Amino acid sequence: MKKIFILLIIPLLLCGCSKKEETNANTNTISNKEEIKEDIDDTPKYVDLNNTPIGLYTLNGNTLTRLTTLNKTLKVEEDIGVFQIYPSNEDVVYLKDTFANSFYNEWIKYNPNNTIKLGFNIKFSLINGENISYNMLYPSETFIKWEYLMNYFYDDYANRGKGHYSHIENDEYTENTLYTAIKLQSSYQCNEINSPIKLTVFTYDTPDDFLDNEYRGNSQYTFTICVNGNCG
Repeated sequence: MKKIFILLIIPLLLCGCSKKEETNANTNTISNKEEIKEDIDDTPKYVDLNNTPIGLYTLNGNTLTRLTTLNKTLKVEEDIGVFQIYPSNEDVVYLKDTFANSFYNEWIKYNPNNTIKLGFNIKFSLINGENISYNMLYPSETFIKWEYLMNYFYDDYANRGKGHYSHIENDEYTENTLYTAIKLQSSYQCNEINSPIKLTVFTYDTPDDFLDNEYRGNSQYTFTICVNGNCG
């Protein structure tokens, strides 16, 4: 009788071991899957395919010269300068047509479907240590920090053939508006600016070209306005 009892127990013990090993194996498999899942970052990586060349220039006759620095003493309500935007990475561009037509003909090479827009960023610091940075995508945003700098956008192409025309008002802005020039003017608190002014022009086509309100795309150009001899 003892022999029979022992023989009955042995298969049960063997079955128990087998089940336990299988459970451990399954546990290890689940654990490995969890580790793999944790290692995978499902967040889409930002890739900017927009490589439109862009620059800030001064226009003299039919010659565009790309800006790098500009020395300026700030005086209340005096112009700092009018700066032309042009889709090029060249230091000097010789125009074969009017600026307005030249801009448009060059621009549509990179933006035939009107999906790329232009914007600007301005950076400077104040005497109190505050660092200022703001983007301007629409005419209404030129009023940001208006107490330090007054900014104006122009569309030369829309006004081609006119001897004199004004800056773009917000109610005049449309999807076909082209920013071909920007004017900066000192405002009534300009003497509180205590650093160079960095003016950047950029092109963008999707909201993810901005992170924490900072442009992070490929298509941009910056030049420095040296305030009262301070170039940083």
